[in-house]
Amino acid sequence: MVHIKEKCGIIWNNRLIEIKNISSGSHDFLMDPEQFYRYIDGIQAIVHSHTELCSPSEEDLENMKVWRIPWIIASKSCIAAYLVTDVGVTQISIDPLFLEELKDFVMHLP
Repeated sequence: MVHIKEKCGIIWNNRLIEIKNISSGSHDFLMDPEQFYRYIDGIQAIVHSHTELCSPSEEDLENMKVWRIPWIIASKSCIAAYLVTDVGVTQISIDPLFLEELKDFVMHLP
């Protein structure tokens, strides 16, 4: 069986930076801390892929409470962004500047 990992990255300085997923699971992601912390100042959003739906998983929701910045979830069929606030999870619009890079990110999904 082929093990396909989620892709992950960040929006930093108005551009998409792909970060290596070091998770051993196929339905989660863990960004390489060495790469991730190079960009810790100025992270604008967290980006990762799902195989089908673009709604946040339970694990995403828990991590969104820690990282209270936009989370962008991409699959071959959708791209959506979410933000956790004190009143809950809200779907937000994606800056059009990032759409082309996100489409390229999606095109390279397994």
